[in-house]
Amino acid sequence: MVTCIGPGPKPAVTDVFPPTTAEGLLALCAGDWLSLRSRFQPAVSDDDWHDSDRGELKIQWSPAGNGDGGLGTMVISGPNQSQGKLTFHCNGALTSGEGHQGQWKLQADGRLELDHRAGDCQITETIWFRKPNLRLRSLLIWRAGELQGLSLIHI
Repeated sequence: MVTCIGPGPKPAVTDVFPPTTAEGLLALCAGDWLSLRSRFQPAVSDDDWHDSDRGELKIQWSPAGNGDGGLGTMVISGPNQSQGKLTFHCNGALTSGEGHQGQWKLQADGRLELDHRAGDCQITETIWFRKPNLRLRSLLIWRAGELQGLSLIHI
């Protein structure tokens, strides 16, 4: 069961580590981050199965107002000025800025799992923190039951 935090004083983001609520984890994501991304794809040859790059990300977290059924909205700005938006709802629903629907769930070990579809692909994303300044993210992309890509990101 997912519950939203109601009115009243909220603890500072760093009061509890690792975060024990989805709201705490998402608030900890906010800020300017250096991203190191490694992508792995099944390949025919041994030369093109891996790619890495780095870039700067800006993540903004805006908690929802009381009583609107939402947890909040995250806006991610990439190095090429691209921007993504995710809205988290208290019932576990997830909506992207492009209108894709999905689900989110906070696991007992503090990992936040996001599941959604983009076209004919099923995407599973996991976000967690090892330290307050080390955010990890994995991304699995599936099409017709076959793994199409894997991305590991240290932010």
